[in-house]
Amino acid sequence: MARTISRRELFATAAAGLAAPAALDTPAAAAAQSAARPGAAALPDVWGQDFLYQWSPPANVPRDLRPGPSQLRLSAQINPRITTVEAKDYATYFASLRAGGWSAVEGASDGWLGRPRPDSEVRELKAQAKANDVVFYGLHCAGNIIAPDPAADRWQRHIIDSIHAAESLGCELVLTHAGSMYPNRNWAHPQNWSRESWTRTVNALKRICKDTAGSKVEIAIEAVNTESVNNPWAHKRLREDVGDARITVGLDITNMVHPGVAFRMTELINTTFDLLGDQIRYVHAKDFVWNTMLPGINWAMNGTGNMDYEMFLVRLSRLKTNPYVLVEFLTENEEYAQAQRNIRAIAEKVGVKIAGTQSGGRA
Repeated sequence: MARTISRRELFATAAAGLAAPAALDTPAAAAAQSAARPGAAALPDVWGQDFLYQWSPPANVPRDLRPGPSQLRLSAQINPRITTVEAKDYATYFASLRAGGWSAVEGASDGWLGRPRPDSEVRELKAQAKANDVVFYGLHCAGNIIAPDPAADRWQRHIIDSIHAAESLGCELVLTHAGSMYPNRNWAHPQNWSRESWTRTVNALKRICKDTAGSKVEIAIEAVNTESVNNPWAHKRLREDVGDARITVGLDITNMVHPGVAFRMTELINTTFDLLGDQIRYVHAKDFVWNTMLPGINWAMNGTGNMDYEMFLVRLSRLKTNPYVLVEFLTENEEYAQAQRNIRAIAEKVGVKIAGTQSGGRA
């Protein structure tokens, strides 16, 4: 019987070095990534390639904190989730989101597709979202598009169905993943970074794009260390190889963290935004700490860990897309409220605009 792995254990295992190709340049890493990272796109050596691993940050890393004009919309995995709300309760639901400072929301694809909704309910949802100035921007699809057959076909069709559903809802995107060659997407198969795995991902996304041709719904890919897309260069290469502008980025900086970059987040953030720019359609906002003897990384309250949140929010504000920012992987609604307070305080400090106000918190 398969063992259930906790979210914390999974992240610690995945971040413990499995993403070495996205580390700073060493001779071996540079050679391995030459195709994915043209020129000197990697983070620079600190002391030179002959001195230890390049895990410590260089002195005086530049931090240009001039904000841009975009206004961020915050979203969160608070309860109840939108997929559990009944039609008669949408007015209360969206009013509560807005009062709490949340101006955007997403739904889980399986939850949305699992209950047929009449057109009248969809109209009510749209009307109440608009009345409360909350954007229902996307469906989150946590499937595995390269799982061993026949599961791969089932998950690809699930993404296709989710795109059609998103279209009917007026959503801008669906989120999905490169996938794993194990049935469970969260397990790191040893061949997940092989050419075979990459080709399976590219072909799966080509099929999805072909079967939803004409749709304006974008397909945002989320990086995670257990999969082939685990660094910004892979994000860029994936869009090129699929050959469709609808392949965009659902950015999660913390999902790309491993020991080699854990203390170089300012550089990783800037490198990612420089490389991907407005391909970044929305982002996940988390934080992390490395506080154990072995390379294990744990979630932390937003703004209290290793993430350079000032740089992160400033770079988001410079995007032209007015990005949606999902706070995730906390537990209680009050934890999400505290995370929002932290994010708003940091945003205010650096001059980044966030939509709406939070009851009992900062504007």
